[in-house]
Amino acid sequence: MPRMQYLTQSLSKDTDAKRWVLPLTQDECSSTGNLFGGTGLAAAIRVLEFESQRPLVWITGQFVSHAKAGEKLALEVDLTAVGHKSTQARVTGRVDDREIISAFATLGKRDVNKSGIWAVPIEAPPPLDCPLFPSRDGVRSVSNNLERRLVRGRMNSDDPPIEDGRVAMWVRVPENLEVDPTFLAVLGDYVPWGARDAVGGGMGGGRSLDNTLRVVNPVLTEWILVDVRIGSLTHGYAHGTVHLWSENRELLATASQTCQYRSLD
Repeated sequence: MPRMQYLTQSLSKDTDAKRWVLPLTQDECSSTGNLFGGTGLAAAIRVLEFESQRPLVWITGQFVSHAKAGEKLALEVDLTAVGHKSTQARVTGRVDDREIISAFATLGKRDVNKSGIWAVPIEAPPPLDCPLFPSRDGVRSVSNNLERRLVRGRMNSDDPPIEDGRVAMWVRVPENLEVDPTFLAVLGDYVPWGARDAVGGGMGGGRSLDNTLRVVNPVLTEWILVDVRIGSLTHGYAHGTVHLWSENRELLATASQTCQYRSLD
């Protein structure tokens, strides 16, 4: 398996005290060679947690334009408000003078004596009882670097649509990789897949316009259940949510996203 560079191990601090640089390889990109949206959000999370020295609560990113393998993504951090318990911040990512991603976030931790989780996971067999999710042969990409097992969705392009708009897969956490918001940001970028399965054939590639990650409780787990729920797809734009569960059905994080599509014709 290729080195998981998309999880931002290649990030380095620039001579500018507020700027970081991520060299983009195919391992940070989709199979089309464009920066995978979740990778850009993961990079923003990594630099924000380092600069603020606080854990992520939530982040929302808008993907403004494409970046490609071979380019360098420069991330500029601005801690806009630093309080006793919380930090509000933003990150702008550019390639040269071209804006790629703008992200806003809150970081911090507050101790309270009451809590609860009311979301319910999709029913799913154990990961190894599920078939391998098909990948494009001979193409390096963020998704193809992961072992994925299909729980619910279309296995082939001519399979019927998933009429209730709910699809799911198991993803194995790569060896020696921590389950943290950076990795969860990558898995939160699966609404485009869910929307394609919801409507069936006739759809071209989906492009993420945004991604919002809300951190619940990242815990150690070998597999993560990616539970995608598509709310709508109209006028070429889909809206959906992703719930990320541990193998023991503990809620790790939720994500929401809008993506745009083109027709194959």
